[in-house]
Amino acid sequence: MTGTGEVVQRLTAETKGVPVVRPAGRVGRRHWAQVDRAFGMRMATLVQSAPPYSVLYGLVRSGLASRDWAHRQAGLYPTHIRLGKDERHRALDLRPTFTGWLDLANEHGVDRYVAEDGAARYARFPYSTAETVLDDLFDRMRAYFATYAPFGQVGAEKGLARLCWLLAMFSYVFRNDPVDQPFFGAFREGVPTVEQLHTAVEEDAVTELVQLVERLHGSGALHEMRRLAGHPPPGRPWGIAWPVFGSQWDDNDILVGGPRGATLIDVTSVLKVNDARRARRWIWRLVGCAWLDTADAYRIRTVALYLARYGVVVAWPLADLVEELLGGEDPERARHEFLDLVTRLRGTTPAVSP
Repeated sequence: MTGTGEVVQRLTAETKGVPVVRPAGRVGRRHWAQVDRAFGMRMATLVQSAPPYSVLYGLVRSGLASRDWAHRQAGLYPTHIRLGKDERHRALDLRPTFTGWLDLANEHGVDRYVAEDGAARYARFPYSTAETVLDDLFDRMRAYFATYAPFGQVGAEKGLARLCWLLAMFSYVFRNDPVDQPFFGAFREGVPTVEQLHTAVEEDAVTELVQLVERLHGSGALHEMRRLAGHPPPGRPWGIAWPVFGSQWDDNDILVGGPRGATLIDVTSVLKVNDARRARRWIWRLVGCAWLDTADAYRIRTVALYLARYGVVVAWPLADLVEELLGGEDPERARHEFLDLVTRLRGTTPAVSP
């Protein structure tokens, strides 16, 4: 993709001179990563009332909850609650698209780390289940989001930020060992109450998350996303939260719009957007996700980056971006080469659409 350099330069140009949301003081890598995950959670709730898939997988993978519990929880969210009885028994592996449902278990196979029941994947917790407390916590969270987080609107942001912080912490164990996070120490000593979990929330992160939402609204970025979503009326979902491409590990942040054309948006709250190597990965990932949707289930016609600390949306029509990245090479040939590579890496055969 020889034209990547020129595309990356646009990010620097779009953010030049724009005020930045920063932490209140010196923070470590853990803080940056946690705020990024938590803000991604908040952005997803602006778009659709869907299960927090990585959170539920993480709780199963850590051994704090069973897979049956995770399916039951997923089936309680508005996107999944109308599923039939048989489908709700495996609700966590079903994802809505614009053309129906994507069944991860049947089409891609569920990773062994999240498919097994009963035993902690990391063997860190002497108490193998926290389902009763988690039931209470998730019931309260669903009710709070339903009341105070209307689609596409700023809500009770301080309370929402606290819940997103908790969700992000549980999401952490989907891909990481909980021993790295002090938060999970409470589970090694017993099963904490919901109130004890709330007291673990870091208030400096909450303040920062509220500021990021204020920047989203005040900068006009939320209005731009509404435009990309086709100006949905109040109360209607804007699109799809956490669209998945290939397996439960390969998801992105949000998809706004509908069957006639949607925008895939990668949300990032990093501070430095002029790192060319990092920016290349963002852009290539957007194109790769769009190409992986071989059945065109998500109808991706535009891709975008939302640079949360700047309040800047940078969007490209997918076809134009691919043409610019390839610098004159044949887009269809590049797409097929990419899918062939994915096939070899995964040992599967994707159905390439015409």
